[in-house]
Amino acid sequence: MKKNLYLLCCLILAAVSFACSDDHNENGYQTTELIVKLEYPESSITPAENVVVTLRNSVNNTEYDAKTNTSGEAVFQIPSGTYEASATETRVDGTDVVVFNGVNSNVVVGNQPLSITLKLVASNSGSVIIKELYIGGCPDDEGGAGFNFDQSVVLYNNSPVTVDISDLAFAMVNPYNATSANKDYVNGELFYKNEGWTPAGMAVWHFNTQVELESGKQIVVNMCGAIDNTVTYSQSVNYANPDYYCFYDPSSGLSNTKYYPAPSSAIPTSHYLSAMVYGLGNAWPLSQVSPAFFLFRPEGTTLQAFVDDPNTTNNYGGSQVMGRKKVPNEWIVDGIEVFKAGESGALKRLTEAVDAGYIETTGRMGYTLYRNVDKAATEAIAGNKDKLVYQYSGGTEGSTDPSGIDAEASLKNGARIIYQDTNNSSKDFHQRAKSSLRN
Repeated sequence: MKKNLYLLCCLILAAVSFACSDDHNENGYQTTELIVKLEYPESSITPAENVVVTLRNSVNNTEYDAKTNTSGEAVFQIPSGTYEASATETRVDGTDVVVFNGVNSNVVVGNQPLSITLKLVASNSGSVIIKELYIGGCPDDEGGAGFNFDQSVVLYNNSPVTVDISDLAFAMVNPYNATSANKDYVNGELFYKNEGWTPAGMAVWHFNTQVELESGKQIVVNMCGAIDNTVTYSQSVNYANPDYYCFYDPSSGLSNTKYYPAPSSAIPTSHYLSAMVYGLGNAWPLSQVSPAFFLFRPEGTTLQAFVDDPNTTNNYGGSQVMGRKKVPNEWIVDGIEVFKAGESGALKRLTEAVDAGYIETTGRMGYTLYRNVDKAATEAIAGNKDKLVYQYSGGTEGSTDPSGIDAEASLKNGARIIYQDTNNSSKDFHQRAKSSLRN
C-alpha cells in the first residue's frame, strides 16, 4: 500500500515538474514561446497572412522561420538567446509595388514567454537596381593570398521604360566593415533610423555625362582596377571594354594607384566617373568582405549642393576626419548589405527602409553577389516562354537562385528578365560562383 502510494506521488511530481518546465523540442533542449506581431506604418493597413518572419541568433547565426496568422502574428518555439527579427512583405497596387520591411536587432529571449512588435517601414520597389556586386576578389594563380583590387557593380533597368541615371551617386556606409565597432548603435538601435537618413562615408562617386539605361539593359561600373586583370590573375575580370564605366578621378585626391591604375585605353575618358570627397583618404575603401553599399539620386537639389551643405554633414563618433553625409532615405534608389560568411558579431548599417536583410559572401574565391529572378513576373512576360533557361546551377554550395531560372543564359537567349526587388538582400541575392562578366 505504501509502495503504491509512493509510486503515485512520484508520478504526480513528475507530471507537475514537466508541466511547469519550458517546452522541449525534438532535440531535447528547452525552448520558449516568442510571438512576433507585425505593425504596419498605417493603422488602416490590414495584416496579411503567411508573411514569413525570420529570427537569426546573433551568436551562432542559426535561423528560424514562421508564418503570420490572420492577425499578423508569427509564433516561435526557440532556445533562449539574443536574436534579430526581420520580415518582408510585398504588395502590388495597380502599377505600384510597395515593400514593407521590418528589423529588430535586439530581441532577447529568456525562459518566459515573450511577445514583441516588429514595426514595418514602407518603401517603393525601384526601377534601377543593383543586379550584381563583385567585391571579394579571386584566387592567386601562383597560390598566394589572392587578389581583390578588381571590384565592380552591374546596374540593371528593371522597369519597362528607359531611365536617365545621369544624376545617380554611388555611396557606402562608414563603418566600412560589418564587424567593426559601431558607435551608431544607441540602446541596440541605429540612431539615424528614426531620423530617416543613411550615412555616406568619406566620398561619393557620380557620372560626368548623360547616361540613359534602356529597359532590360545593364551598365557595368568598375570601382577598382579598370584594366584587363586576367593578364595577371586568370580568374579575375577583364574590364578593357569600351562599354564599361569606371571610378577614376586622381584630381579628387583619390589617387592610390593600387586601387586606381590608369584605366584601360579601351574605356573612353567620357566613361570616367568623378568623386566628391569630404573625408580623409587617398582611396574609396569599399569593404572587400562586408560593405554596406547604396545608390542615391538627389531630389530638389544638386549633388554638389548637397555635399557642400554643412547641414548635411555628420562626423562619425564626433571625429571631423570621419566626415559623412546624411542621405535622406527617400533619395536612395537601391542598397545591399554584405556580411562575411561564418563571421559572428556582424551589425547592420542599412536600415530596413533601405535593406532589411544581408547577403553573406566568401572572399578571394572569384564569387559574386547576384540578384535572384522574380519567377512569376519573368514568366508572365509575353514571348519569354521559349527563351527562359531553367535548372540554374551557377550558385556556390548552399547558395542559389530559388527561381531555378538561369538569368544570364536566358538573357543571351533573348528573354526579358525581371529581378526580385523586395529591399531585403537575404531574399533578393545569392552568391554566384563567378562574375557574370566572365561568361
